[in-house]
Amino acid sequence: MLKEIFLVLLLVPITQFGFAEEIPDYNKPYAPIFFNKPIYSWTEKVEITIIAPSWNTGMNLIDSIGGDPNYSVNVYTNVHQLKQYKLYETDPSSGIFTGEIILTGFLHDVNGDGKNDTNPRTVGEGPNGGYLQNEEDSGITVSFEFADGVVLSESAKIEWNVGDLRIVDVTEESAKIKLFERDMNLNPESIDTVNIEVFSENDSAGIKLEIAETTEDSGIFEGIITITKDDQSSGNRLYALPDSEITAKYTDRTLPKPYNTNDDLDIFAQENVISNIPTSERLSMNELEILSQNGELIERLEIGQTGMLFSKVKNAIDFSQEFTYIVQIKNEDNNVISLSWVTGETMPSQELGMSVSWMPQEPGKYSIERFVWNSIQGAIPLTNTISTDILIQ
Repeated sequence: MLKEIFLVLLLVPITQFGFAEEIPDYNKPYAPIFFNKPIYSWTEKVEITIIAPSWNTGMNLIDSIGGDPNYSVNVYTNVHQLKQYKLYETDPSSGIFTGEIILTGFLHDVNGDGKNDTNPRTVGEGPNGGYLQNEEDSGITVSFEFADGVVLSESAKIEWNVGDLRIVDVTEESAKIKLFERDMNLNPESIDTVNIEVFSENDSAGIKLEIAETTEDSGIFEGIITITKDDQSSGNRLYALPDSEITAKYTDRTLPKPYNTNDDLDIFAQENVISNIPTSERLSMNELEILSQNGELIERLEIGQTGMLFSKVKNAIDFSQEFTYIVQIKNEDNNVISLSWVTGETMPSQELGMSVSWMPQEPGKYSIERFVWNSIQGAIPLTNTISTDILIQ
């Protein structure tokens, strides 16, 4: 009876601490290595996963791999290496081992101020807190000694990118500046910032704007500018009139091949300021009047007589506008026989008298079309076209 009790007590600890998996099979090595991205920029966080069920030693233990010099996990770039980097199991008995390292790039000035903006270094034991230096246009490799003489490895590229700059959500009051630039994610554990320039057709000097990363490791930067039609540009406020074009500029100093590390590229984005008031309602224009050369109103214009085709143009909105008053005359065959224009600028609520001259050469019925554009080149209508028929005898 005493002998049976002894045997039961002896078997319990053997069962409790028994191996869940056998010793790794040298002839059938299974430990695939994965990266969380196929391509990395030079200062990104790298997440490493190795699926190695044979290295799960206990049902209730969090195991690790890589800390043993005989079965090491090494992480390296072209000339820099983290040796015996330790990865830990995600859960007891999962057989999935993970860790992360941060690429630290090389010495380089990314904003053109003459100072290097990176801190390249190689240090760390894992599973987190590792830093690995890399060179231009290199790669990262993870190797795992699965068993004696059996080394498995996987690699991913490291390369720079061309930034993608955009202006979005544009209204008369504001606009969002957005930059997709993984190369400026210089510290993937904190919010980075980037400086860009923003200017308009109405203010070529513009402003310098600091935009911030949306999250610690996104590589996406955003900033908001306010748009004013009354005040000067200052801070994040930009002077720009409705319908004018605003431009953002980012200078990219982290360019992929065939560029070299000393090259830079100005990247632009343009959008128009969208007004709440339709363009055709910005100005108003009264009925046509025909004046003599001395400014007196005349009821009829005769052949060989010079008349002034006069209109009053009034600014209907609360900011100044440049405009072009255009008069087009067509004959009975709908052919244009005269096209004249005059430019001007009107202050808020101001009314201006505009006129062009015309001397009819032949009798007939003519159509006089009047309209106002922002300019001859822009051709944005600020009023509807008004047509008036007159008879020349």
